Amino acid sequence: MKETLETCRRLYNSLLADRAKSGASFYEQKRSLVTLKSSNKFLKAVHSQVLQDVALRLDKSFEAFFAGLAKYPKFKRRGRYNSFTYPQWRGFKIIGNRLKLSKIGPVRVKLHREVMGNPKRCTIIRDVDQWFACIMVEQEQTKRQPTVERPVVGVDLGITNLATLSDRTVFPNPWHLPRSIQRIRAVQRSLSRKQKGSRNREKTKVLLAKSWRRVRRQRDDTAHKVSRFLADSYSTIIFEDLKIPSMVKNHHLASAIMDSAWGKLRRLTACKAERRGGRVILVNPSGTSQKCSGCGEVVPKDLSTRTHRCPSCRLVIDRDVNAARNILKAGLEQARVEAEPLL
Repeated sequence: MKETLETCRRLYNSLLADRAKSGASFYEQKRSLVTLKSSNKFLKAVHSQVLQDVALRLDKSFEAFFAGLAKYPKFKRRGRYNSFTYPQWRGFKIIGNRLKLSKIGPVRVKLHREVMGNPKRCTIIRDVDQWFACIMVEQEQTKRQPTVERPVVGVDLGITNLATLSDRTVFPNPWHLPRSIQRIRAVQRSLSRKQKGSRNREKTKVLLAKSWRRVRRQRDDTAHKVSRFLADSYSTIIFEDLKIPSMVKNHHLASAIMDSAWGKLRRLTACKAERRGGRVILVNPSGTSQKCSGCGEVVPKDLSTRTHRCPSCRLVIDRDVNAARNILKAGLEQARVEAEPLL
């Protein structure tokens, strides 16, 4: 599997260089794989559809670049290409506790859930020193069960608290990175003292990657748990449409914002809510923290002020709860406008 990844990486770089030089299209590069494979023993050792998927990935990268959604594709250095895909079931097969991969052979796997349906696609992923198989299956569409009527909620994402709901439910920020930063810094210092090219340096690089992986998995776990609660408890969840790439330009808050993983939480909530017959609404975040949720009066306050006190209606509540209620009102108004028939 390591050799397959390395072959795919080299092919990706070769196709990228060819495309940058000659402007070859996806279909031209796909047809050229037959010629390349006939004269390269490493390409012969990889399933043909896996090689075609490499060309497809490069084409999608260029599509994202021309659409303004990503930067220009870069050459992949060693260790930066970590997955390959069998796009059709002919390239892989599940036999008991073995996953048979074409051109590789049977690999022992631990199935954490039963594969229900017809396997259609398999992606092998390397995560530092662990390997995962992501299998896409086709199932017959089942009738969605009628859902129980559930309330609507507004969600204010923050740093002090990860999420505050309009019904006063609060999810504290677990601060995953600050709890692990001392360990990460110690490993980074150790890595800087290792001689380049030595075995000890390679071992320390793996140790550092595993330290960062632990933080990443903690963030994912928190995002999954919070999103599952929101999707199960509410029919409509309303978030602010925060422009996170612009917000992280503030270097004082960038680390805390990225550690909170707001974007992942919104995406997971939207996915799970849709499966349960619910929906997610994004509203304009302008003024949600300054406006009074009771009377609509604008009450200016800086980030250090954690309590909302309205001089007009005498409302005194937590700053984040006030913002969540304003988000809820804005979302309900937006949903009402969208439901009105066009004249």
